[in-house]
Parts: sequence; C-alpha cells; structure tokens
Amino acid sequence: MDTKEQIHYIRQLKSQNLLGENRTNVVHIIKENRNALFCEKIGYTFKNVTLEDWNASGEKPLKPLKVAVISNFTSDAFALMLRPLLLSEGIWPELYTAGFNQYYYELMNEHSGLYEFSPQVTVCLFDERLMLDELPREWGTADLEEACERKIEQFNQLLNIYHQQSQGLLVLHTVPLSSDTYNIKIDYKTKAQLSRIWRSFNIKLLELAEEWSQVITLDTEVLLQEHQVSRLRDPRLMQYGSFNLSEEVLFAFAAESVKVARSIVGLTKKGLVLDLDNTLWGGIVGDDGLNGVQLGDSAPGKIFVEFQKAIRHLKNQGVLLTVSSKNEESLVREMLDQHPHMQLGMEDIVMLRANWNPKHENIEAIAEGLNIGLDSLVFIDDNPFERNLVREALPAVIVPEMPQDPSYYPETLLSSGWFNTIKLTSTDLNRTNQYKKEVERDQLMKSSASVEDYLQSLDMHLHILPVNEFYLPRLAQLNVRTNQFNMTTRRYQESEIEHMEGSGSYWVFGFQTTDRFGDYGIIGSVIVEKQVTAWRIRNFLMSCRVFSRKIETAILRHVLLKAQEEGAREIIGEYIPTAKNVIVKDFYVQHGFERVQGDRLSSDDKANPELEVFVHTLEHIPDEVTWIKMHTGEEVTAL
Repeated sequence: MDTKEQIHYIRQLKSQNLLGENRTNVVHIIKENRNALFCEKIGYTFKNVTLEDWNASGEKPLKPLKVAVISNFTSDAFALMLRPLLLSEGIWPELYTAGFNQYYYELMNEHSGLYEFSPQVTVCLFDERLMLDELPREWGTADLEEACERKIEQFNQLLNIYHQQSQGLLVLHTVPLSSDTYNIKIDYKTKAQLSRIWRSFNIKLLELAEEWSQVITLDTEVLLQEHQVSRLRDPRLMQYGSFNLSEEVLFAFAAESVKVARSIVGLTKKGLVLDLDNTLWGGIVGDDGLNGVQLGDSAPGKIFVEFQKAIRHLKNQGVLLTVSSKNEESLVREMLDQHPHMQLGMEDIVMLRANWNPKHENIEAIAEGLNIGLDSLVFIDDNPFERNLVREALPAVIVPEMPQDPSYYPETLLSSGWFNTIKLTSTDLNRTNQYKKEVERDQLMKSSASVEDYLQSLDMHLHILPVNEFYLPRLAQLNVRTNQFNMTTRRYQESEIEHMEGSGSYWVFGFQTTDRFGDYGIIGSVIVEKQVTAWRIRNFLMSCRVFSRKIETAILRHVLLKAQEEGAREIIGEYIPTAKNVIVKDFYVQHGFERVQGDRLSSDDKANPELEVFVHTLEHIPDEVTWIKMHTGEEVTAL
C-alpha cells in the first residue's frame, strides 16, 4: 500500500471499531511513515479513539501518560503528530492543549486548566515572537537585550509557580532565530550583536534546566539538524493561521518529546546486544584473522573505530554491553583484548555469547542472565537475515534497520534515543562493574553447599537512605525504570518524591546494599503514607539484580517495626498487577498480610478495580534475616 492507501486503511479500521484488533499492523504503518504530514493526518483520525478501542486486541497494555501542550502560537498540529507517535511506542496519551498564546496565563494562574489537568509532562513551544512582540516599533539591539533579560526573569517566576503547583516535568526548548529577523538589520556589526544576544538568551534557557529539577531544555538547533529541517516557517501559514513554526519543526519537537516520554513511563532500554563481524569491525575475524579485519586509522577501518567509541560512550553512561555473535569464543576474546585499535575490551562486556547457536537463543540467555526483560534490549547486527530472524522470534527486542554503509552506524544507533534518561546518576556510571560483580556472585553460589551457606558468606549490609539531594535522583530513576519487583508501578517523578517527603505525611526512603564483592548501589525504595491509625505502603520497589537474597523481607520487617514503634495499629500494602510484576503478586501474603476484599475495602480502593489491598495487624513480625546486617542511622556513599 502507498501512503494514501495506508491512511484510508486506518480510517476504515477506526470506522469499523477494529483498531485494537489490528494494533500491530497500525503501529507498523506509523513507524514506517514517521513524517509530519502522515502523523498529523493519523493524529486527527485518532482524536476520538479511546483506550478501550486500542486495548481490544488483548495485547500488551499501553502505558498512560498525561501530556499538556502550551505555546505562544497555534500549535494544534503538534498534538496531532504526538498522538500516533506515542501510541506506536506503547504509550497512551491523555492530552491537554491550551489555547492560542495562553502559555503565560496557564503557568501563572494556579487555577488554570493546566494545573487542574495535572500533567506528568508539559511541553512548552515558543517561536521568536516570544521576544519580538515585546519590542518597540523602531527597535535596536539594546531593546532586544532588555526584552530577553525580562523574559528570562519572567520564566523564573513562572517556573517557581509551576514548581509549587505541579510535580510534572516541564520541557522547554531554545528559540530559533529566523532569517527574516536576522536580515532586517543590514549592517554586519549589528547582525553579529543580534546573534550574540539571541544565543545568550538561548544559553540562559539551557541553564534553566540546571537550576530547576523539573525542567529540561531541548536544543532546537540540534533537532533541526537531526531531522534535516530546511525551512523554519511558511510565511503564508504564519500570516493567515498563526502557524509560526513549520510542520517539520513541530514534528522534530514531537519526535524528541516521544524520547522524553519513554524515559518518564519506564520504557528506557537498559542493554545493547552487539554482533561483531562487519558490525564492530570490517570482515570476519574467523576467516581474516586478527590482523586481517578492517579496524584502524584509515577508512574503512576507522569507521568501525568511531562506532566503537560511540558504543563505549553509551557504556560509560550506564548502558549494559553484551555480545551475541556466531563465532569462536577464543577468537572473540583475543580480538577484544589484543587488537591495538579495539575501543572496547572484555572489561566493557557484561555478558559474552560467542557460539554457533541461533542469535535469538543467545539473546534470550543474555536477558535471563542479566535478569532483565527482553523489551529492555536493543540488538545491532549488520546482517538483514539475522535482524529479521530476531524480530520474528523476539518481537519485544528493538532491532534497528542498519544502513549498508557502516559510516551511518553511529547516527542510526544514537538518534533513536532508546537509552535516553532525564538525569544520570552515580549508579549509572558504575553499572557495568556492578553487573560484572554479579557474575562473580553467581560463580560463588554455584560452588556453595547450599543457598543459605552462599548468602551467609556474602557478608551483606543493608543501609537505609534518606531522601536528600544526593540520593533523590537515583530514587526517582528507580521509580521510573523498575518493572518486576514494583508493587504498584506508579511512576513518581523526582519532584513528586521530594514533595511527599517534605509534606510530613509520608515516610520515603531508599536502600543500598554492599557485600564482600562490592557495592550494589541504591537498589530500591519504599513510599509509606502515615495515616492516623494505619500506615499505607503506596509503593515498594527493588532492582531485579538483588532477587533471592531476602533483602525485600528485611526491608518490609523494618517498615513493620517502625509502624509498630510509632503506634500504628495496622499497615496496608497495595499491589497493582501488570504483565511484568507477576513475580511479586503473593509478596504481602507470604509476609503475614491478609487480603482485604468486599465490604472491607474503602470507597477509594473500590474506585480502582485493578488495585489489590492487603493488611498486616503488626502482631506477628517476620523473623530477622540473619545474613543481612541492617544499618538504619548512617549514610553511605552510593556508587
């Protein structure tokens, strides 16, 4: 089908209420046509589609996300484009779009529709009229500089209000300077001043992301380059419809907003699975030998050197590197450790699968060995046959279509933003080492006489951590990214956790584990609402890296004892089942809680049919975990 036929096909499915049953096909079509015009048309088609329409197929449930859009111009097309892009990523968007040029009112008024909507993310779209409309008719560069300073001061005031009224993320972007505004000044000295002032304003917008924890600022210049946007605006549409930025520019913002959304709802990928021959180097090491492969200072070898450098940069920011290659393992190890131009070594690889098994079987073994989901992996391979085989066998794994020319490998991998996160933490920077230590623990377990002997030999220490400036970013990251041991999968942002902790009505803490092999880092958190006679665990989550060590039992015991000590009569645990957290469905029952059903449920509990409620009367506290030493009053440096 051509594009026109595909649009007609999707419209027919909608009219026949068959979108849900054909969701896989529709998503494939959207991903095949990632451009402004197509997405705008499909977004308009989807305007009245409900979540039930999409979930009718019984496929993996969509992750809900509340998105607000505010701007100083007509930006309806942005919301239309954003909807299908988010749906194609497994995200169900609930959208709020403010009226024309209502951004100031929406941010300033605490009773505005924006704050009543309570978005998880607010996207602010601006064009150069943001400053130009405040200039006198005969303006000079001094007027522009004053206007820019006033606007930054105004933004700080608005962000202060936003911080008080909302816990959601706010997305700004640098404001592009049009050629018309640049060319209205005819002498080159003034042109240079104008550009300097404009760039200084954009630098201050970027600095807002450093000053405000709820703010990120996108660099528009880079986005336009990535999407090869040649025209900032269409003068006719600008004059007749107040469409002050072109559809291509809005699409670039929408595509980047999807990357931000993935990080908010926990869809950031964790691991990169790499092929080797003709992917990390040119040629086949088994045939060409160590000295015969293409890897060096000149093309084509330097192409692969640059690709490896990009991959190593990802690894240094917390992406787990693994290998699935049809190769002899001894040759692979020799290549990684001895070739003088290799940018990656065995110390960078957390799991190596070099054999003659089908690659999808190796990838399954990698996911199981790292204890992460298949949907947390991205697979890179130059061979289209291998790519298609993995796509068919493991549809949850992301398999980018790699270009024939390896010169474009870095761009293909990096532009997708699969590993993007709102903020890096110290744990990210040490993740490879932590997973390699886990391999050593696994070897010790296999050599131990029993599981209890193994656990006793680990010399485990469990540290309770407060919510402070140092630990908060990692606690927020865990809330977003943890899926398996996550009792409710509520995705609390950094500002929400900070607000709860400061309210006095909540007890929020993280926990960190160390043992004889080193530091696991911050591996979990608990959020408890302290009601008058009953405490309520709003969420309890823990990294999958530390399963089967009874750490969760020690933490729950700590919570029960604290509630008992402070005079609570009972403690309530909440569980919301998902496709991924089935492993903890009986967690509370196994620790002495009783399930609450029927008339015993409160009206609030009944309002959420998915919520399961459990209660513990604090009479019989679980026994102490003897192989874990608890530390509740000291802070440690989290790695």
